Amino acid sequence: MAALFNAQKGYKTLLVTTDPAAHIGEVLNVKVGAEPAKVTDNLYAVMVDQKAAFQEYKEKVLSEAKGKYSEDMLAAMDEELNSPCTEEMAAFDKFIQFIESNEYQTIVFDTAPTGHTLRLLELPFDYAKQVEMMAGTGDNVAVKDVAQNRFKKIIQTLRDKDRTLFAFVLYPESTPILESYRAMVDLKNAGIDTQLIVANLILTDRVCINGFFKNRQQMQTKYLKEIKQKFNLPVLQIPLMQDEIKGFELLKKAVTIL
Repeated sequence: MAALFNAQKGYKTLLVTTDPAAHIGEVLNVKVGAEPAKVTDNLYAVMVDQKAAFQEYKEKVLSEAKGKYSEDMLAAMDEELNSPCTEEMAAFDKFIQFIESNEYQTIVFDTAPTGHTLRLLELPFDYAKQVEMMAGTGDNVAVKDVAQNRFKKIIQTLRDKDRTLFAFVLYPESTPILESYRAMVDLKNAGIDTQLIVANLILTDRVCINGFFKNRQQMQTKYLKEIKQKFNLPVLQIPLMQDEIKGFELLKKAVTIL
């Protein structure tokens, strides 16, 4: 919704997802793969395939190292690269490439639930270890400086509230509130401020015509108050829609709520 909203405002927008369970292609009615696909005017979408990104990243690192280091060093680098951390780093590196291209005016980064998101955002802060490995034993100062400066710029972008907006989407229920609040604190500790809370599937008066839905609405009202008090942030409420948002026409209808 956020990506389409920005696109309709005239900004060339890229929607990026790293969530392996994402089905944005079904929602947008286009095939979304490893290369940006045009959805409509100003809107493009891409899915970062972590496995494919890892292979590309690994081949790039080893290719750049060939001729510079011994076969033993290359074998050690190859072994070091075969790790879950490198796979995550490769996916994040792919995302960064879209930012650095300056091809898009806005980028909407859609991630999986909070644990995956926080791990992804920790990557640039832990990148020094990867840089040391990529540069061998430390004799290639230029490689390290370039990589460190690159990620320093990304960290600055993530922390810049004028350029980056972080929002949590949650249901007005106890567990999602608790998980999102903990994640917000973790981001704060990393120097990143959350600016918006999106409360999803909100029951409106129009649909609360029996006791069951009225009770559920009362519960949501209580938790919405808790969200406002606990997070102390603007809260955007998205009402429960009659149909699943599947297909571009329904998505455009949902955007009119924003």
